[in-house]
Amino acid sequence: MIDRNMQRTKLILAAVVVLLAGLIGCGSGPSFTPEDATALILEQYPDSDLQIQNVSIDENDRGIASALFNDDIWTFYFRLQENGVDSWVLDAVETDGRHYYLKDLERISVTFGLMAEVASALETYKAANGSYPEGENAAALSVMAPDFNDAGGASFTDAWDGMLSYESDGENYTMISNGADKIAGTGDDIILHDGQFISVESSGSQGSTP
Repeated sequence: MIDRNMQRTKLILAAVVVLLAGLIGCGSGPSFTPEDATALILEQYPDSDLQIQNVSIDENDRGIASALFNDDIWTFYFRLQENGVDSWVLDAVETDGRHYYLKDLERISVTFGLMAEVASALETYKAANGSYPEGENAAALSVMAPDFNDAGGASFTDAWDGMLSYESDGENYTMISNGADKIAGTGDDIILHDGQFISVESSGSQGSTP
């Protein structure tokens, strides 16, 4: 009788161990592989030159991938979708020591395009008038758009709804977006000088453009 009870106890303990192992396995969360990272990055940046170096999941349950991306070292950050589905989405990137959320990367691209359009208009104005519009703020650009100050008129703003700064002596000009943080002189500033996008270091301020 004692031996039979001992056997029953051992079987119960073994079943408990198996059950606990299954529960622990279920709670370990989804996996994150180099293939996952590659697919998500190339979905966002098709035709890019990408070599995944390593992947991991950090203490905040973020997927992290270090990669050689178009000849530069980038770190990509991924988060799980918030709809309860165990699938990853690209959330942010880090390059040159600066962190950018994907939504800001899209706005950076839009702002580059907007500033390039203004730069093209400035060149047209200079060709017709012999110099750039002179001034120390974006209001000087109103000569290219007379309805600048009118409601519904031209608005020289970036993708974060921040006013572009503009300064010109007629021969040269500098146009700046303060970027996502909307603070002048920080690392996410986007600077256009005489038709060329430059780093903040080159402009004499702190930080650099992405």
